[in-house]
Amino acid sequence: MLRTKIIDAYVAREILAPFGLGVLLLTFALVTGRLLKLTEMVVNHGVSLGAVASLIAFIMPAFLELTFPMAVLLGVLMGFGRMSGDRELIAARACGISLYRLAMPVIGVALAVYALSTWLAFSVRPWANRHLEERIFKLTRTTGTADLKEKVFNRDFAGLVVYVDTISPSDGSLHGVMISDARNPSQQNTIIAQRGVILPNNDSKSITLRLFDGSLFGVESDRNSSHVTSFRTYDLNIQPEDPLDMGRRSPDEMSYHQLRKTILNARSAGQPDYEAETELASKYTVPFTTLLFALIGVPLGLKPARGGQSERFGVAIALFFLYYSLMRAGEALAQRAQVNAFLAMSIPDLVFAVLAIWLFLRSATDRGDQGRGAGDFVWDLVERLERRRTVNA
Repeated sequence: MLRTKIIDAYVAREILAPFGLGVLLLTFALVTGRLLKLTEMVVNHGVSLGAVASLIAFIMPAFLELTFPMAVLLGVLMGFGRMSGDRELIAARACGISLYRLAMPVIGVALAVYALSTWLAFSVRPWANRHLEERIFKLTRTTGTADLKEKVFNRDFAGLVVYVDTISPSDGSLHGVMISDARNPSQQNTIIAQRGVILPNNDSKSITLRLFDGSLFGVESDRNSSHVTSFRTYDLNIQPEDPLDMGRRSPDEMSYHQLRKTILNARSAGQPDYEAETELASKYTVPFTTLLFALIGVPLGLKPARGGQSERFGVAIALFFLYYSLMRAGEALAQRAQVNAFLAMSIPDLVFAVLAIWLFLRSATDRGDQGRGAGDFVWDLVERLERRRTVNA
């Protein structure tokens, strides 16, 4: 009993070290994709570094949901690969410890990460997404107002060019306003007003530019006509752009109970909300990937790797890309109502479950080719191309 506990702790340590490194590297890689826009917010819009750090903190739960399963796969591949390369696993199996028993600490680590991923999916990410939207709206509203400059054609709002003659330093009201509105290509307007104010709308997460005492010059290209309208008060609604381009949907911000209620109400009304159903299904299927990747990493970690640990890292990336592609395909099928949401989102899990069980059983019963690794087909291709190049030379 003591011997197996020591082995369990040893295997767990070998997995956790590369797992932690994988979480850091993979999360940093995802955050790097947003760095350009975050840097633009700091440089061009005067957003403080503290505000940017808060945005990254709210984005992090969504990133961790993706990095946790991949980091588990990477940890198992690296850990078992290192032990296999040093013949430690051969010695353990020679002592009568089966691969099933060696996999127990792997499953234990995977279950702990699975529980954490489920908590992130059901509780933390909806909360973070709601606060992220609110934070982005406040920053956009603040910077959008602050970026307006006197006697300059401002292009901070999509489809609009705003010119302001003077801005009152006391209340921020605008005087001598001219706006070119080209958001609708078939109906372009030019608005001139004596003064205006910017009013935020927290409910719709939009901005209203209220103009006073002016005229609207409209051109309708499809009808080849124009018109002029005078007004005392005119409201121009502006939907701020998402500076991080998160592409969020409202179901992402709902709790589990809100999602269930939304789905039931939509079904009762005869207009199913397929996006909400897809989001609910993903909360179950995506965290489950952690267990599948842990199981598939064991037999692949036993295989030799001519490229060393870098080859195993490449195998992990390739498997995760395959899973992500299948997940996106299932998501498209579910949102188009072509397949039931739970079934569609389970497609990658089913594929990887079959692959993981098949590989694990072959390795546990020594029926697989233990002399060839997952990356050997790449090396075979490289050697074949090298031979062909030599012959042609």
